[in-house]
Amino acid sequence: MRGFRSLAVVVAAVVCVLATACARKPMTPAVPPVPLSVAARPVPASLDDLARRQPLEQARQLVLVVTRDYDSITGVLAFFERDAPGAPWRRVIAPFPVTVGRTGLAFGRGLHGHGPSLPGVPAKREGDGKAPAGAFALTMGFSYDPAALGFVPKMPMHHVTAETICVENPDSRKYNMVFDEGAAGPPDWSGPDRMLRADGLYANGLFVAHNTDPVAPGAGSCIFIHSWRGPDSPTAGCTAMEPGRVVELLRRLDPAKSPVMVQLPRQARDRLAGAWGLPDPEAAGL
Repeated sequence: MRGFRSLAVVVAAVVCVLATACARKPMTPAVPPVPLSVAARPVPASLDDLARRQPLEQARQLVLVVTRDYDSITGVLAFFERDAPGAPWRRVIAPFPVTVGRTGLAFGRGLHGHGPSLPGVPAKREGDGKAPAGAFALTMGFSYDPAALGFVPKMPMHHVTAETICVENPDSRKYNMVFDEGAAGPPDWSGPDRMLRADGLYANGLFVAHNTDPVAPGAGSCIFIHSWRGPDSPTAGCTAMEPGRVVELLRRLDPAKSPVMVQLPRQARDRLAGAWGLPDPEAAGL
């Protein structure tokens, strides 16, 4: 009996220690509730599942980026338009070079859903140095000096100032948002991506709607189209190009035409081209 009482005392002591340790451990940030419209869409388990999506259904403008494979840090971009959803695409801007993430591409979260989840096919994560693969709406432009563009963009534009930031902290209420810091209330973020840069890489650009509907903490943030440092200089996860090319896209993109960016390694592009209604690869020159 004495042995049982001793055992009970030991067990009680262990439980007490564990309870104290759990109380001191930081709680995992709560994940925002997922809307039913999104929760009902399963993560594609294969490219066959992904092929059943229709991310270009309403698009009449297409920014198409193709890389050699998931590990490539460079690719090519071409721009297309069509007169109506389902109509043939016509190439408006011929292919030109771009750079992508310093560790290549990984499937992100966008108009195509959240996948696929396949061996050898990475999924986009915060800080992985990968640009998102998939199909993404283009929803907003930004500029240090919109008046200096020489035209009025049709896209909604954010005038970048010293207060303009994009938050990369997954537990922040402002995760993956571009805004002016002074009007945002008490900060729950640290070390944001300050967009008024000395190197001018964000002088003009576009926000890529990756991981926005809903925002999943840790799935990647602050993805832009912006100017590059050079043809061999990859990014932290954005798609970069010559500064004049960025301005050219801002001149042409029109939110009334539901512009979409599709970014894929060549093998995935070839697999999805027919199902998604992408331009013919040979005609596109990609």
